[in-house]
Amino acid sequence: MLIDMHIHTSYSPCSVIDLPELLRRSREVGLDGICITDHDTMASKSAFMDGSELCVIVGIEYTTSEGDFLVFGPVDYIPEQMDAKYLLKWIKKEGGVAIAAHPFRKYRSVDPHLLQLAAIVESVNGRNLPHENELCKNWIRQFGCGVKEIGGSDAHTVGEIGQVVTSFRNNIYDVDDLIHELKYGNYLPLKRIGREFINRQLIQDDR
Repeated sequence: MLIDMHIHTSYSPCSVIDLPELLRRSREVGLDGICITDHDTMASKSAFMDGSELCVIVGIEYTTSEGDFLVFGPVDYIPEQMDAKYLLKWIKKEGGVAIAAHPFRKYRSVDPHLLQLAAIVESVNGRNLPHENELCKNWIRQFGCGVKEIGGSDAHTVGEIGQVVTSFRNNIYDVDDLIHELKYGNYLPLKRIGREFINRQLIQDDR
């Protein structure tokens, strides 16, 4: 199952994607699901219309002084202005997931000391420079024992949607499924090259 885990809509001040074109483009590029992760807001949730054949999950990209995190779970009542350590503790207690977003980007990077606490990192980000994604891969090889990886387009324009995705072995139908699979399932980040996703393969069950 292919899900773009990191998409911004026009509810983020930096994005020009509206919801109808997001759904249209996601279907065109063959996605099975999308995660809307606007900056510090879930405003798209109230505006979203049911009836799409896509799995649509609304989270947020939460801003801290130590970096940004993609948060899924009880974000309807998430406290504002938490620091990164408190955010990670809070979301774990509440049963959700926080993913370190673009952790080695020159701007808006995540403190490397927090990556083990996060346990899941966005190792392939569609807006990163190639060497920024490679820095994350290198960190995982050296220090990331047990840390899991996702990929996301970080789309702010329609053409970016689905350029980087996460391939899940099991089907996901709602946010609870997503959280379960992120914690316990099998998945890997993939990048779109032309019409194909590189490294797309059956994920082996190593449990």
